[in-house]
Amino acid sequence: PTSVLASSRITFRIGALIESYNREPWPPNYTPILELARSNILEDLDIELSLAFIETACNTKLGLISTTSKIVKLNDRTEADRVDGFIGPGCSEVCKNAAYIVSKEGFNVPMISYACTLDSLSNKDTYSTFARTVSSVGANAVPMTNLVHFMKWERIGIIYRNINLYEEAAAKFKKTLEQTFGNTTSSDMPDGFKVVCYKVWYYDENQDDGKVDMKRAANDILNECKDEVRVFVILAYDSDVVQFLKFASELESFPFAECAFITLEVTSTTVDNSTREYTRGLLSLAQKNPANAMFQELVQYVRTSLNDDTAQLDVYSATLYDSLLTYAMAAKHIKEEYYTAHSDASDEDNLAAVTELVKNGTEIVQVITELAAFQGASGMVKFDSNADRIASIEVFQAQVDATTNSVNMVRIFDTDADTGNLELVDGAVFQWNDGSANIPNPRSVWSGQEAVRGEGYPGNHHPGDDPHRSSPHCHPHRPRGLLYLETARSEVT
Repeated sequence: PTSVLASSRITFRIGALIESYNREPWPPNYTPILELARSNILEDLDIELSLAFIETACNTKLGLISTTSKIVKLNDRTEADRVDGFIGPGCSEVCKNAAYIVSKEGFNVPMISYACTLDSLSNKDTYSTFARTVSSVGANAVPMTNLVHFMKWERIGIIYRNINLYEEAAAKFKKTLEQTFGNTTSSDMPDGFKVVCYKVWYYDENQDDGKVDMKRAANDILNECKDEVRVFVILAYDSDVVQFLKFASELESFPFAECAFITLEVTSTTVDNSTREYTRGLLSLAQKNPANAMFQELVQYVRTSLNDDTAQLDVYSATLYDSLLTYAMAAKHIKEEYYTAHSDASDEDNLAAVTELVKNGTEIVQVITELAAFQGASGMVKFDSNADRIASIEVFQAQVDATTNSVNMVRIFDTDADTGNLELVDGAVFQWNDGSANIPNPRSVWSGQEAVRGEGYPGNHHPGDDPHRSSPHCHPHRPRGLLYLETARSEVT
């Protein structure tokens, strides 16, 4: 009952695993974001959370030391340093090790990340106390099939960096695409679908000639694959993807203008006027940008706190807020359920029992999977059975504004709330890297039915195109620009 709950406030200490990259003081927006979340949680949910900021610098070793120091001291009863749970970290490589440790017997501490997307973190046998307010990188595989079907692409190349995050993503994309389209033919795909040119883009960026090695490895792949495929999925960090596209555009032997490139995690901070010669036409799939009243309140609070009316927050500022909110929502749920079931017990006994349940990482993560959808700063928040945020996707395209001659990210696709499939935004117009539109009819939603397309959609042969330049492997799909797929920027790296 509310009257009982109001008289029994529970208090927890949360470790905020933050990547400041050794900048001091802390990145200025982190503190006001979490302070507003903490204040609203106290007022709305009657749960008091204190915060301990913990540096990881996106470094696996430092992150592991920082995390274990807090939970080992908890077992040693060092009350001043102990934490009851974690929010963060933001880097998948730190998450992979830290989440493994906190889930082990003897610790069992909850961890809710706001940005880690590594696919294997969904494995609850290994990461039983881990949850996240972003979707996994593998969750982009289904929207990817939407785009492939929409574009009628029969051949896809997948190129991925030698990094665990992208190795897992490449395998998930390949498996999902082949399961969806493999061994079938249709009027859309008369030759059937196939993943070809499945290559690791390997180089050591720490070597003295890392940049040279990076270009050489990219050019080797492009030359090897140029006669097999015209559509490439590039899985790498955003700056690396842009470099790959630059290499492709400069390689004389490679038919850059005939190809589409699809990738993850390139944003408006990476695609700018200096890169538009090779990024124009880029389609970026990302978690929906927040635009609700809670996010606007957060932006205003941060600007006031920093005395800076120009301060900007991205979706990960919102998912950081929501990670703390998720912890509190789960704690509130545990409290209400327990008090209702033990209404005859003393308040002291109930409070002690609830406190222990909330500190139990396995317990609270299970509750997170059962939470009803709630409004967060990043939009509606709902979790699947692995405690991963259920993705809601928007797709943007890098387009050059004819008036300002500057490149902007323009929304092209949205996620249909009922079907979960990508839906072309009303009035959306593609702009490929040669400046042409050639768009599909904007009533297309992939739901297993034929999509109606305009005459000049990128997968069709265009009047005036040189037929001898169309690869037979593309049948005769010749996307005229750069197609790009992005997850929510789920790495702070």
